Amino acid sequence: MNAPITAQADLEIVEVSAFPTSFPVPPEQRVTLGIGTSVKRDAVVVKVKTAGGLVGWGESHHGRAHTAVAKLIETTLRQLVLGMDATDVVGVWAEIYKKQLGSHGMGAGTCLAMSGIDLALWDIRAQAAGMPLYKLLGGSRKGIPAYAGGVSLGYQAPETLVEEIRPHLDAGYKAVKLRVGDTPNRDLDRIAAVRAAFGDDLAILTDANTGYSIADARAAMPVMDELGVGWLEEPFPAHDYRS
Repeated sequence: MNAPITAQADLEIVEVSAFPTSFPVPPEQRVTLGIGTSVKRDAVVVKVKTAGGLVGWGESHHGRAHTAVAKLIETTLRQLVLGMDATDVVGVWAEIYKKQLGSHGMGAGTCLAMSGIDLALWDIRAQAAGMPLYKLLGGSRKGIPAYAGGVSLGYQAPETLVEEIRPHLDAGYKAVKLRVGDTPNRDLDRIAAVRAAFGDDLAILTDANTGYSIADARAAMPVMDELGVGWLEEPFPAHDYRS
C-alpha cells in the first residue's frame, strides 16, 4: 500500500473516466435464463484519479446499456464530483443524490453509474489511509465461501446441467447457483438431478431473475426446501410490490 497521504489538496478529484466493454458469447456457450439468452457480456470499469496521483478503480453495473452508463459517468456525474475530496465518500454520494438522483435525473441509470464511482473512491480512501480496504472498514482477513454461477448453469436438460457443473466441483467449488424461472416443474427436475448427482454436501442456490409469479413460487418453494436449496433469489421484479 502507499504511505498515508495527509495533504488535502492531493485528494482532490481531478479525473473521472469510464470504460464500457463488451464481447460476444460464442453460440455454443450461450445460456438461456429468466431475462433471455446471453449473447454478450458487458462491463463498465470506472477510474477516478486525484491531484496527488492516487488512482481508484470501480465497476458500475452495465444495466444492459453499458455505453449509456459510461456516458452518464463521464458527463453529468463527472461534472458533479470534480474538485471534491476523494475520501469524502458520503459527501460525493450526497452531491450526486441532491443534484441528479433525488430530483429528475435518470433514476436507476444514476444508481448504476454512481456505484462504480463509489467503489473507486473507497479504493482511494484505503490507499490514502495506507491500509487495505477490509481493514479500513474494521474487518479481518478471512476466507469467504464462493459459489459457481454467473450466466452459466441455465435452462437445459438435467443431464447436461450435471455435466456442466462437474468441472466446477473438480475446481474446488462446494456450491452452485442454478437459474430457475423457466417453469416450476422443469426447474425442480433440474435441481433434483443436481442433488442426486452430487449428494447433500453440495450447497444448491437458485436465481429466478424475476421470472416467477406468486403461483410459481408457491409451487416451487416447498419442493426446493425438501431438496435443501439454500435460497431463491429475485423471484419477482423489484417494483412488483403486490407479489
